[in-house]
Amino acid sequence: MTRDRLLLTLATLAFASIGYLLMLKGWRGRQRRQGDLPPPPAVPEDPGPVLVGAVAGLFVGTTSDQSWLDRIAVHGLSDRSAGWLTVHGSGVVIEREGVPDLYLPYDVLVQVGTADAVAGRMVGRDGLLALSWRLGGRTLISGFRADDHGVYPRVVDAVRAHLPLEAA
Repeated sequence: MTRDRLLLTLATLAFASIGYLLMLKGWRGRQRRQGDLPPPPAVPEDPGPVLVGAVAGLFVGTTSDQSWLDRIAVHGLSDRSAGWLTVHGSGVVIEREGVPDLYLPYDVLVQVGTADAVAGRMVGRDGLLALSWRLGGRTLISGFRADDHGVYPRVVDAVRAHLPLEAA
């Protein structure tokens, strides 16, 4: 390698490292700002009968209901992962690979439906199942992209049937 090429390579690596460190600082700042959010409810040993069986797909992440780009960075709620969504008699369970499962009992759910985008991921018309729920005084939206979008009406109907009247 020539000296100029070596200097250019080192400059590029330094620039990329600085960019990465700035992104890490921003993410940690977001985690600090969201530190007041309590952990989501734990999955009970018996969440009740299965109303809609395990739907395979991708957990996209969780955002504030104020902005679909405002990811929730605490408690693994922003972690995108493959998973399975199941509607039980007591709520919705999203089993996620590599991160803790997410349990949304009906008393925290506000609304369920389809959406075009959640957590900075735009997938097209009604490509995501959007679950709006409350945690620590805030309303959040979690997105799940099923492998088979044909199950969305069954999931939406099953969840809406169990929502409190003011939420439905």
